[in-house]
Amino acid sequence: MSVRFGAFVPQGWRMDLVEIDDPVEQFEAMTRAAKVADAEANWDAIWVYDHFHTVPEPTMETTFECWTITATLARDTERVKIGQMVGCNGYRNPALYAKIASTVDVASHGRLYAGFGAGWYEHEWRAYGYG
Repeated sequence: MSVRFGAFVPQGWRMDLVEIDDPVEQFEAMTRAAKVADAEANWDAIWVYDHFHTVPEPTMETTFECWTITATLARDTERVKIGQMVGCNGYRNPALYAKIASTVDVASHGRLYAGFGAGWYEHEWRAYGYG
């Protein structure tokens, strides 16, 4: 078994796009980072977070939704696997999760890594009425 490496692409959750003012350019910066990883053989996967607000505190800064960008990056890359660290079970109905994941897996030609967990970011739970 060989060691494999993955990279997180900037999506706003960790305040990693704040120096870019235009949301379209923020999205393009994320896409460029994914394409760089896709072009370099030492990267096996790219990852995004399933969060709606920034950390350590919620702000008005851009945070792109993980399944939308996973699908987009699936079409913008050819080789790397694509996944979330991790999808929050409480954010979406399980049947909807299955439908979304299967669609993204087809769009990516079988390159989806799908991981699911309980979720933990209280600000998001309260803001979106999950608990």
